[in-house]
Amino acid sequence: MRHTVNLFKVKSLSVLLLLACLPAAAQDVPEIRIQLTTENRLAPVHLKEIQSSDNSLSASYLRQLDAVLRFDMNYSGYTVPVSGDTRAVYTLSGNVKAKKLTLGIMQGNQSKQYKDIPLSGSLDIDRRQIHKLSDQIVKNLFGREGVASSKLLYAIQAQQDNNWVSEIWQSDWDGGNLTQITKEKSYCVSPAFIPAKAGHVSNRFIYVSYKLGQPKIYLASTDEGKGRRIVDLKGNQLLPAVSLHRNKIAFICDAAGRTDLFIQSINPDQGEMGKPVQLFSYPRSTQASPTFSPDGAQIAFVSDKDGSPRIYVIPTQVKKQRAEATLITKKNSESSCPSWSPDGTKLAYSAKTKGIRQIWIYDFGAGEERQLTDGPGNKENPCWASDSMHMVFNSTDASSSEIFLVNLNQPDAVKITSGGGKKHYPTWSQL
Repeated sequence: MRHTVNLFKVKSLSVLLLLACLPAAAQDVPEIRIQLTTENRLAPVHLKEIQSSDNSLSASYLRQLDAVLRFDMNYSGYTVPVSGDTRAVYTLSGNVKAKKLTLGIMQGNQSKQYKDIPLSGSLDIDRRQIHKLSDQIVKNLFGREGVASSKLLYAIQAQQDNNWVSEIWQSDWDGGNLTQITKEKSYCVSPAFIPAKAGHVSNRFIYVSYKLGQPKIYLASTDEGKGRRIVDLKGNQLLPAVSLHRNKIAFICDAAGRTDLFIQSINPDQGEMGKPVQLFSYPRSTQASPTFSPDGAQIAFVSDKDGSPRIYVIPTQVKKQRAEATLITKKNSESSCPSWSPDGTKLAYSAKTKGIRQIWIYDFGAGEERQLTDGPGNKENPCWASDSMHMVFNSTDASSSEIFLVNLNQPDAVKITSGGGKKHYPTWSQL
């Protein structure tokens, strides 16, 4: 059973959807390559092995802590670890004493020491501290906000008692701290974080659940995982997206007999406000996969109204005379699952390329499309991080579906999931 956003060969959403862990950064990874548009110079960093004079912390724990920091530096999009000091622009060294990690960084004759990090001895707890430290280093050295402290949500589909079950799980950006969020023993898919208020952390999300039979949209928190329905509308409800302003969701619904695009005002603490409004419909066509522009003024979505599934853009403001949808993807005959970058400049999406789905990017400024990924496996459901440079997506073959992490400055994709179950629909918290 495969659940994707390619909804165009059968017009019934219910039929289509019936057809429809640990970090694994460096093991058994199929070669997915990133096609860079420029040669980006990453700053070489020499990461010295963390030293310790604290006998209460095991050597195995310290090695794992060291590995977390190395992952963060390797995939930050700004730095690349090197061995030895000769090529290094920066040197990072850490020392553990009295259950505290002291980390210092040197550039030439200049040095900076970061505030001591208390260690609990639990990797699940302490790795979060390392992620925060990594983001501080990126901010200090490059003046940019890092994304190592952010969280991912995705669905893991598995077979239980001869039935397919899918639940929503949360992890760190590197796949660590994997935690099951929903426990419905049903089919839960398409999570989407509700952006947090300024100074807060994203912990509320919407998702689709089949626990009532038909797919409906629910609101939950990552602390509790208990969803409550928020859209009062008949029919199948699918593929919800949330505006960065936290005040609207868009979704697909067949309440009127066709799979149409709807929009709904919400309060992230209370649920829906007012009634949902049909934003786009077209005779004998299917719509799918909405995504908001950062200012909330437009939505990109998929439609097969002109024959094959392609990506269109439409204003979100509802008027008496319905706005025209503007086609933006023209290079490929099948495009799906768009994701608008938080800075508004790019749209990532999946497109069938020589028989395999690859991730493509549409550049709004240049009005151009370019292929981002290459290699085996159908790559779908891209989602941007808050820095508009990092992205996650799922890559699926006949036997598995795993989550990959990429950034626009490095030519390699890294697999961040492993183990049982098919992982799909990754979404990234916005810091």
